[in-house]
Amino acid sequence: MQTNTQITPANEVTTHERSEPVGFVNSLFSFNALTGLLRILGATVLIASVSIFLLQGWKSGNDVQRYLLLLAHTVLLAGTGFASGHWLKESKGARLFLALALISISVNFAILGGLLYSQVQWDSALAVYPGFATWHAEDLSTALVTSSGALLLLAPVTWLGFMALARRSAARLTVLYLLGNAALLMPVRGSEVIGILTMGATFVIIAQVSRASRHDATLRTNEGLFARAVQILPVGIILSRSLYLYATDAFLTTVAALVVFIVIRQVAGQMSAASTVRKILEYFSIIPAGFAAAGLTAVVDDMWRYTDSFLLPIFTLSLAAMVIEISLRCSGSGTGYRRIASVIVASGMLANLFLFGNVATALACLLSGIAVMVYGYSVQQRLIFGLGLITLLVGLGHQVTFAIEMFDLGSWGSLALLGIIAIVTGSMLERHGADIKLRFTTWRQRFQSWDY
Repeated sequence: MQTNTQITPANEVTTHERSEPVGFVNSLFSFNALTGLLRILGATVLIASVSIFLLQGWKSGNDVQRYLLLLAHTVLLAGTGFASGHWLKESKGARLFLALALISISVNFAILGGLLYSQVQWDSALAVYPGFATWHAEDLSTALVTSSGALLLLAPVTWLGFMALARRSAARLTVLYLLGNAALLMPVRGSEVIGILTMGATFVIIAQVSRASRHDATLRTNEGLFARAVQILPVGIILSRSLYLYATDAFLTTVAALVVFIVIRQVAGQMSAASTVRKILEYFSIIPAGFAAAGLTAVVDDMWRYTDSFLLPIFTLSLAAMVIEISLRCSGSGTGYRRIASVIVASGMLANLFLFGNVATALACLLSGIAVMVYGYSVQQRLIFGLGLITLLVGLGHQVTFAIEMFDLGSWGSLALLGIIAIVTGSMLERHGADIKLRFTTWRQRFQSWDY
């Protein structure tokens, strides 16, 4: 006997269900909303507890004992996550616990770095720390034993976290995260070393994460995005620690701005081309680009004195280069960003020429105008080409004016030279006038077909 069993699809609503409107209050207190709210609340409380511990810690016991409490807290998060997934069979809560444990890993390394730095300094130590940032080990052996024991526990916690979030790439992400956090242990705080270290680490992290993403589709899920984003956390802690606790200079500030710019560009590049958030991030990335260009200008000014006439071109060209980079990997055609870059170059070079009217600034204006013209011609945009032409003509005009001032027009040689140039120019126009006119007319028609 054959029985017909009708299965209602999950997205099909029955007549009885359709007749009962679901109000805002009912949806707010639904089971799914309640569980999600509880997870958010629990995660917020746990992050707050770790943050408070990082900033101040408990007053009882010495710093090593206080740190061991944080280490136990991290292990407890990982153990709870493992138990939730293994025994309760509840994957969302398990992944949340393990994600929080991964965040806590960097806090552990930051405090271990403070304990080691209290005994070993490869550079001059800060004499007086704020109360919340004081972490002191009794001696070097205590700091080393504590760090070694912590690493034995933190390494498997890290691996377990990435196994839950991105199983296929767990080994690569675990090694990368541990190496990034190991930079927090280095007993050095000099701005030059920190700047080079963080910039190098940023490029390595982005390159490795991008390579893993090309071979692992699971890294494009929400859990995979978190597993990739958490890799940059140690770099953020290193920069924040140096900028807040130690004497900073233009170099470190420039590095921090560049790291922010690179991270924003990387995050935006992972989003859909139609995403509004991506477009906002692309526009917003111009702000750290401006700070980076200003910092680079200050670095050059500190290294080479008497370079006032070169400071504005350095700022102009570096900012324009980063805006061009945005145009090459933006969600749209990039035309607007290329216009912005052209305006930056043209206005910056012209302003520098008017401020420092010498041969070097005129030559820089002339070369920049040629470069903008060539770029405008290659992309067939009239505004860019016109800005380059104006910059070129102003720079050329300044050069001609300077040359005229240097020559003695009353002398026979200068008059003879001008006369020869005039005769040769007239002869060329008479010989090739028709061809020149035809070429100019054809080019003007092509120019009018370009975009603005």
